Order: sequence, then structure tokens, then C-alpha cells
Amino acid sequence: MPARITLKPILKVGPVKRYSLPKILLHLSDDDSGHANGNVSPKLYTPIDRPPLAIVDTIGLIIFALVGKSSHNSDGLVDLVGVLFTAFPFVTAWLATSSITGVYSPDERGDGTNMATSTVIKVAKGWAVAIPLGIMLRVLLKGYAPPLSFVVVTLISTLVILAVTRVLFNVVENVRK
Repeated sequence: MPARITLKPILKVGPVKRYSLPKILLHLSDDDSGHANGNVSPKLYTPIDRPPLAIVDTIGLIIFALVGKSSHNSDGLVDLVGVLFTAFPFVTAWLATSSITGVYSPDERGDGTNMATSTVIKVAKGWAVAIPLGIMLRVLLKGYAPPLSFVVVTLISTLVILAVTRVLFNVVENVRK
């Protein structure tokens, strides 16, 4: 006679809340203020909602690729096509994940944080998702994984470049107001 097997749940899960994903990864908003207010259809912000900022982000990631490519050439010359090919997976990942990371949502500073801090926090939310995805896309495009040193330099430099360009953008935007 075969043994009888009974399965018992190891973990009991309660009801799932509406926005159960961590706030750092998902920014859903139901109105133009950027706050989730319980309505059924949340607003997902995309680069189309803030085109000048999307251009600044794209330029920042192209600058990252340009600096990287130029540092590997002994004569300092760079191939524009090579720069754009290097930037492509990172720009694609940044723009594609922007609606779930909230990098193009309205700027919020109601909790007492200053502009630079809130900007860096918003960039870090997008960076944590988009840049590792960009590295994976690059692996698919190139056909091989980059060395660990490339990954580390990419993670650090993209965070710095995106944060600095975003802060500068916000400074100029605030001066214009």
C-alpha cells in the first residue's frame, strides 16, 4: 500500500493589499499630485509626460557610454556608432522601466526633503531596476557577460551621472519658474 502524503502550508498569506509592491520599485498615482488615493485606475508616468527630462536622462546615459568608450581608446578618439550601441541597452531599460519606477512622476518634496535629496532618491529608484536590466540587455546584444569590473563601474558611474544631470535639470527648471 502506497504511503499517504499530506501537504501542510508552511506560510499563511493574508489578503493582498492593492499596492503591495515596495514603494521603492513601484510608483503608482491616481491623480496629478502623484499620490495614490485609492481610485481604480492609477496614472503611470512615462517619458512622454516629461520629454525634456527624458532627453536629459538619455544624454546622461550617452555621456556614460562616451566616457567609457573614450577611456578604452589610446588615441582618445571615439566611434559615435559604438557609443550609441553601448548606450542603447541602458537607455532602453531606463525608458522602458520608467512607468513602474516613477522616474517621470511629478516631483514631490512635501516631507521636508530638499530638491537634491528627493531627486537623487527618485533616480536611485529607477537606477536600481533599469541599470541591472541594461547590463542584461547588453549581455544579450553582445553575446557574452562583461567582467565584474565593468558591472561595478557601470553601476557607480550611471548613478552619479544620472543624479548629477537630474539635479542640474531641476536647478534650471526651478530658476525658470
